[in-house]
Amino acid sequence: MNINKMKSFVIIILVIAAVYQTGLLWLEDTASHNFFYTVFGLGGQKEFTAEENVLLLPSKFVIGSGNKKYTVAYANDIEKEAMLSEGNDLLQEVLTQATAGTIKQTIPWDSILEEKCLLLEYHFFVPVLEYFENYNKKVLIPEIESFNCIALVPSKTSNGITNVYFINTNLGQSWNVTMEKSRVSKNLYAMLELKENDLAYVSTKQSGFNLFQDSVFVPQWKGNSLAYRSVMEINPFMQDGSINRYFLENSVDSFFKNLEADWNRIDEAGTFVFSDETVVVRYYPKGILEYFSYGTYDTEITTDIVTGYQICKNFMNNDTSLETEVYLSGIEMNRNEIIYYFDYVVDNYPILLSEAVQKEFEMPHAIEFSIRGNSVRRYKRYAHNFKAVDIKDKEISVEFLEALDQAIEQYQINHEESEVKEVQDMYLAYFVEPNFTITMKWVTELYHELYIGKTISDKIE
Repeated sequence: MNINKMKSFVIIILVIAAVYQTGLLWLEDTASHNFFYTVFGLGGQKEFTAEENVLLLPSKFVIGSGNKKYTVAYANDIEKEAMLSEGNDLLQEVLTQATAGTIKQTIPWDSILEEKCLLLEYHFFVPVLEYFENYNKKVLIPEIESFNCIALVPSKTSNGITNVYFINTNLGQSWNVTMEKSRVSKNLYAMLELKENDLAYVSTKQSGFNLFQDSVFVPQWKGNSLAYRSVMEINPFMQDGSINRYFLENSVDSFFKNLEADWNRIDEAGTFVFSDETVVVRYYPKGILEYFSYGTYDTEITTDIVTGYQICKNFMNNDTSLETEVYLSGIEMNRNEIIYYFDYVVDNYPILLSEAVQKEFEMPHAIEFSIRGNSVRRYKRYAHNFKAVDIKDKEISVEFLEALDQAIEQYQINHEESEVKEVQDMYLAYFVEPNFTITMKWVTELYHELYIGKTISDKIE
């Protein structure tokens, strides 16, 4: 082999290695060691499989530490939440080692809540068969079609009885599996027992508020008000009052296979457009980032709910301008695609787009994905980050009962004084208003309608 052929051979090897390494960076496996993730590549790329069988991360989780004390947190990354990681281990152990489950039954909230427990709550209903589709080991499959909550009730000792409940709150049904002599159970129990409550929540079911559909957890505080931190909205591409094209280009390049767009321009409306042969990325002047893929994909592949979720997570991990934590807030399943919705979260309060902002940008949530054929076809994001100030400089003076009364009153005005017999949910949230102002509001869900209420008492105002 002469020297020129040798050089050519080396160059070819280096090119192949570079392409392979680029693929690894784009689809970096950030969660292969936990139960809540399934790791797959984007369409047309190498498929990555997890080391363990994995399930779906919840929208939020509730920690029951005993004595009717609860903490609510929004789930973003299992690696950052020791409690979720321990719950993950227990769930895997029970499903793979327990021998039998029960038939469907009424949700035993009293039995669950009187013990130390960990509740994994989803803001949508998860189809059971899809949930377990990528699970290779032999597991017990719950005898219900879908669920929106998993309740883990661990034993204090290795020889005690551990219970896991798959719950469908809409139907009022649950499926329970029991296990004796759990290796993991006592570890989760100890963590639940030691959990300190930054903000105490109460269970409406335990407290006798029968108007609520199921056990909703609402914040309750001592004194006349609850202090919290105000939040700043930050445009990651803004510098000295205008969009810094260098910042934007560096961020957008991560969306392209060759790590660099082939072509870019600014149109007459001031929209930045980046593209190559299969991908177009647009950044709109008001802060919306939108990605489209026009590449081919395998039409025979039907993406399951867990695989699609991890594809979204991997994609967001490579969006270098995304610095605020997010949680999965909704899913829509169509025949050949799944739509995933995510929203931001700061200080364990969700950040929601106000109705005016939703209409302006035609976005019900801050982040939207369209997944088809195991690939991202569309990604749209309200591309601003959010950061809490260093001190608690704001106060909430309207407690949940007052906020609930206001929501019911408004509902009856809208529906000609119809009686409210059921409350689906209630929580506090930051709201993004027009002109980039952010306010804290009460949110009450009545018959699938959201009623937004004030947090400052008229007496204080």
